[in-house]
Amino acid sequence: MHAMQVLRLWQQHGWIRALDVQFAQFIASNSPQDTDWVALLAGLASHQLGRGHPCLDVTLLHHDSDNYLQLPPEFASAESLQLCPRPQQLMASLSLVELQQTLASAQATRKADHAPLAWVAHERLYLRRYWRYEQAIKSDLARRMQRQPQRDSDKLRRVLQQLFGTSFSWQKLACAMAVRSGFSIITGGPGTGKTYTVVRLLATLFQLHKGHQPLQVKLAAPTGKAAARMTESISKELAAMIKFDSRLADLDASAVTLHRLLGSQPQSRFFKRNAANPLLADVVIVDEASMIDIEMMAALLDALPAHTSLILLGDKDQLASVGAGAILGQLCRDAELGNYNAELVQWLQQVTAQPLPSSVSAQPQQNLLASAQYHQHTVMLRESRRFDAEQGIGKLAAEINQQRTDWLSQWLQQQQSGQPSAPQFANIRFLSPPQWHSASVRQLVQQGMQGFLQLLAAPATGDSQGHDDWARALLHQFSQFQVLTAVNHGEWGMHHLNQVIKSWLHPQQDSSWYHGRPIMVTRNDYNSDLRNGDIGIALQVSEQAPLRVAFFDQHQGIRWLLPSRLSHYETVYAMTVHKSQGSEFTHTLVVLPEYDTPVLSKELLYTGVTRAREQLTLIAAKPEVIIRTVQKRVDRVGGLIADGEEQS
Repeated sequence: MHAMQVLRLWQQHGWIRALDVQFAQFIASNSPQDTDWVALLAGLASHQLGRGHPCLDVTLLHHDSDNYLQLPPEFASAESLQLCPRPQQLMASLSLVELQQTLASAQATRKADHAPLAWVAHERLYLRRYWRYEQAIKSDLARRMQRQPQRDSDKLRRVLQQLFGTSFSWQKLACAMAVRSGFSIITGGPGTGKTYTVVRLLATLFQLHKGHQPLQVKLAAPTGKAAARMTESISKELAAMIKFDSRLADLDASAVTLHRLLGSQPQSRFFKRNAANPLLADVVIVDEASMIDIEMMAALLDALPAHTSLILLGDKDQLASVGAGAILGQLCRDAELGNYNAELVQWLQQVTAQPLPSSVSAQPQQNLLASAQYHQHTVMLRESRRFDAEQGIGKLAAEINQQRTDWLSQWLQQQQSGQPSAPQFANIRFLSPPQWHSASVRQLVQQGMQGFLQLLAAPATGDSQGHDDWARALLHQFSQFQVLTAVNHGEWGMHHLNQVIKSWLHPQQDSSWYHGRPIMVTRNDYNSDLRNGDIGIALQVSEQAPLRVAFFDQHQGIRWLLPSRLSHYETVYAMTVHKSQGSEFTHTLVVLPEYDTPVLSKELLYTGVTRAREQLTLIAAKPEVIIRTVQKRVDRVGGLIADGEEQS
């Protein structure tokens, strides 16, 4: 079979996307002298991009093609398994050296800027646009890391002592690190004090600012939900800091989405803010940075003036972005080890007036040299104020994150046997119903939604302000309980769960739109000024009033839109773990499918578990799926932490 025949066959059976085939056809048509292998590998690079990998690692491809590409897919039919060749079968006909030589000599990968592919380090094949993004990010961050603003070390030490006291804390260390250069990262799990640190960092920056003009600070997050949470949490902390520096009262603590910050342009991947029209900011702080993909990161850096300091906040152990790349994960790889060099250790000890723990002040290990430059600008917060690492949600999250299964297996067995939980584990629960329709699950969901349903049944009163208050209360109540799924399809998938939960809560409703329907926007809608991930509830304030969907906007308050104005949305009694990033819920149900699938990983389960604020219920028909999930981790291939790379 020729390459295009193989790709078309895979596409016909749903193994790859039509886009992947079209890109391979483009390569074949524009580089006719190249072999079939170049077109095939181009199609596979596109396939990997769709799975979140900015490039195709040819070494991994040749070593274990089926698992690396996750082909055939989990729902492959028996017919497709019989008709379609496996990737590993194809790779067996060429050696790794032959593959590397084929790409190195291909017209489609030559060094000219207009070549569609980039072949890098004899290992990674990129669509050129994504290679350019990666190179732009690396070069920009390198410049920002080299820029060290003039700081009065004695004054910095006094300010840090006023804010944090005389004892050592990771938050104090993070503050010191963040004022040292034009780029820094503060990473840590839920409740480790990222917001607490950022507000004190702002106070520190205001104290150190010597300019006549006020310090220009911009706060942002990848999604509307994350921006709203950032606004709320920073505003609360900021109120207590105004006594420290009255100028903080003038700080705009309203965080915006990255799309709003950069100025989205409808029907375009470009933004109004760019190198030619940069942002007016001295400091930009971005929360939930694990959700930033490679294209957005490149656009953000392109829009920042050279003097602007960029500070990223996020949990490096969460799921990577839905789009391609794992920016935070790569930059923070092994951040828990510290690996600070001697010069940095000396400076940090000077300004914090405290010795650093020996565990983070060692010289960089040899196998970490590629990422060591980013370690010198990263602080990992270790101590959670929200979760105790030996109790409940904190213990479960820690075991999952560290991929330890002994305690987890024992806990699952105890839960299945009906043994009462120890008091320290009372807020975590495991259910293994044979099917989602089980009475125990139905009762759990109905109890979780009871407050929302009661408020929904109470009629709206008063004028438009009263209607807004009612809608705001409903949106808040809805956010207290959430079902999270790992997959979209199947009995335990998001689509089916939404259908079943609707039948439990609104058994009389057979129309698509009804009073109380919760929806999530699934694509940015610039005409309605809605963003991917925004949550709304369809409401009818009176029998005479039309059904409208209420959204909360941090700038405009409650917005009411007719359903006819919405274009991309889905019911959201249940949402995927990916969609839940940037959110927290008082009680969270995390649902895994009855079979192991490639999408399951310890990052996905850790992210789902840490969305719970007070109570977590883990649901899986087979507990062994949980163990296998914890044993798998996701490593997105990329070159952000590779040194001295050039195209082959």
